[in-house]
Amino acid sequence: MLSFLDLPGEIRNQIYHQLLIVPDLSTPRLLGDPPLYPHILGTCREVYEEARQILYGSNTYLAHPTLLKGLPRLRLYYDTISSKHLIALIRRFHIRVRLDCDPNFSAKNATEAFTGVSELTLEVFQAQFGSSDYRVLKLFDGIRGVRKAKIYGSILAFPEYVEWLQAAMVTPNGVTVPKFVDPVSQEDRHEAAEPS
Repeated sequence: MLSFLDLPGEIRNQIYHQLLIVPDLSTPRLLGDPPLYPHILGTCREVYEEARQILYGSNTYLAHPTLLKGLPRLRLYYDTISSKHLIALIRRFHIRVRLDCDPNFSAKNATEAFTGVSELTLEVFQAQFGSSDYRVLKLFDGIRGVRKAKIYGSILAFPEYVEWLQAAMVTPNGVTVPKFVDPVSQEDRHEAAEPS
């Protein structure tokens, strides 16, 4: 009789993906997330080793709003993950960034947390549209080596900065990135210098 572990690894991985992967947070879903079946990890040691790589390495996790990689969770309705061993397996993060509040983390914390991750999504919002600039996003300026970076949400007021930041984040670690020059600030300085 054939057991689950007798199946080829590729087939087992397809089964793990069906049981353990939920769509990205930025993917619209009319009916919510499909059910997740993490109990398969308790089957045996070999299944645990194979399946946890998929559960933690292939899903996008919500970063904590102030602790960043500390206490991530798969969705708001799931428990946080506190095991450093499991957090180290997570390669894809989604963080909600509010522009009109103090983020309670430093640029250094953001750089240390997210440099080199496979994917980083910044979902940007503010209480009132147009009430904030991109100062809070500057905390992410030092992040490098991200394979895929996406910034969306309340970003219409500063598209040049968002484009620069996304490009900076996917730049390999150690490569110098030119500083962002705000075209609006340059226009303001130019107009102030012109005689009336």
